[in-house]
Amino acid sequence: MAPIGLPPIATLPDDPRLRQMAETLERTRLTAALCDHEWRLVWVSAELKKMLDEQDEGKLGYGNHIVECFLSETWSRTVSDSSKANFAMVDLPRIAHDTPDGVKRISNMIKAAFGQQDSNISFESEVPAPIWTSEFDFIQGDLPPLKVASIYIRLHEEAGPFFGTAIVFDQSLPATITTLILRGDEGMFERMVRLYEPGRRAAALLFADLEASTMLSRKMASSAYFHLVRAITTNIDEVVVRHLGIVGKHAGDGVTAFFLAEDTGSPSQAAKAAIRAAKEMARACSAAVEQYSRELGGDEEIDCFINVGVHWGPTLYMGQLVTGGRLEVTALGDEVNEAARIQQSAQGGEVLASKSLLEQLDSSDAEALGINPDAIRYRLLEEMPGATEKAVRDAGVLPVAVIPSEEDLN
Repeated sequence: MAPIGLPPIATLPDDPRLRQMAETLERTRLTAALCDHEWRLVWVSAELKKMLDEQDEGKLGYGNHIVECFLSETWSRTVSDSSKANFAMVDLPRIAHDTPDGVKRISNMIKAAFGQQDSNISFESEVPAPIWTSEFDFIQGDLPPLKVASIYIRLHEEAGPFFGTAIVFDQSLPATITTLILRGDEGMFERMVRLYEPGRRAAALLFADLEASTMLSRKMASSAYFHLVRAITTNIDEVVVRHLGIVGKHAGDGVTAFFLAEDTGSPSQAAKAAIRAAKEMARACSAAVEQYSRELGGDEEIDCFINVGVHWGPTLYMGQLVTGGRLEVTALGDEVNEAARIQQSAQGGEVLASKSLLEQLDSSDAEALGINPDAIRYRLLEEMPGATEKAVRDAGVLPVAVIPSEEDLN
């Protein structure tokens, strides 16, 4: 039986020393691999399997020499051509040192993989340092290459023989950058990772925006207004994350969020999560105002309302948008535009929900929200007092209803 914390499908090394190392590396969730004293691959961490997008240990090359593994399609498809040349210069000589008949055997591996035309790589065996590093460009689909460091750590018993090598892969980022990234919610990042391959998904959409923020910004010092908006945005994002949502774009003092049926468990659960998040955002806004007043010494009462629109997208085309300047999830579909128009028509801290979203709720989820779906009376968006000209033009005949707050229900 696999130790607690290890994936049940993971095969552990037979060598007890390497097995203990595998357990340690897995517990710390490092992206790593282990080779025995002759450089045969004996273990790959769960994180490295995700990185390679391969769970089949046979395809990963368990039992094969590490160079054969690296030359296979499973591994080589993730590495740029220039990085492969760097591997030949930096890593092959050191790997050859502990490989029986190393230079000849590795040269034959290269010939078998690429043929005679690419078999003219010349290298000599080199005594490796206890730890050495090299870098490669990690390729993942059509995303920009990512610089990754390979850290090779030779394993010895205390004053004893060499028994293997740990290879740890690290995204070569300075600690000052890493500490910023790590402040994000891990659960949400994992949900974003699942959207690496764009595709159609069912999700509840949430759009939220501060009311009269332009007037508020004119009355406050720019620094004070910045701190207030940052506090509000932080609290709102925490609400989305708590309900298993994914935070989308932040535009000015507005925010979008997605609650996928596959993440929450069902369309009904996704709709419930979006509605609960929308209702909690008023409290999140109020908490931010209190925090602002306390931290900055504000003594003027601030009228701050957040207006929210929630809508249902049965076939949204969703995926990651990754550039050198940002990482976010985006969605395409008519419902995205409609959700924005619903939000723009809310006023005074209202939560407006579309009929298509509310009709996703099953009886138990509706009851949990204090909503009676059979008693809801809808209005066309164009009939709402706060409906803008653009909302009327783009989504005027969309049926919507105001979701009562907890205070109204009580």
